[in-house]
Amino acid sequence: MACAVAGAERRFLVRKISMLSLLLVISSIWLQGQDAGQAAGKTSDANTLQGCLQNSRGNYTLTEENGTTHQLAGAANKLGHQVGRQIEVTGKPGMRMADSTLVGAASSASEHEVFEVKTVKRIADACK
Repeated sequence: MACAVAGAERRFLVRKISMLSLLLVISSIWLQGQDAGQAAGKTSDANTLQGCLQNSRGNYTLTEENGTTHQLAGAANKLGHQVGRQIEVTGKPGMRMADSTLVGAASSASEHEVFEVKTVKRIADACK
């Protein structure tokens, strides 16, 4: 009888270890898939724009050759010395809140699209 109980306990222990091992393997595969998906997402988030850089009252804009204008945000320290030049910027689209409310007046806050600049590269010393 003691032998039968020991055999049942051993089978239970082996089954438990097998289930835990399987759970660890499945978890590691799932985590690797998550990491690969995040790495792929980081490279696909970056966009590139080329055009002429302008600055008006601290607002940087980039005008592409086809006439499309983009308001730029971020990297002001990289953009300041590139005004009037043909540049290439990498980054991603974003939103900014603009507020021109006068004291005592109703709110005039609004959201507008911007291009969040990460890197700046000079293409030419002057705009075309």
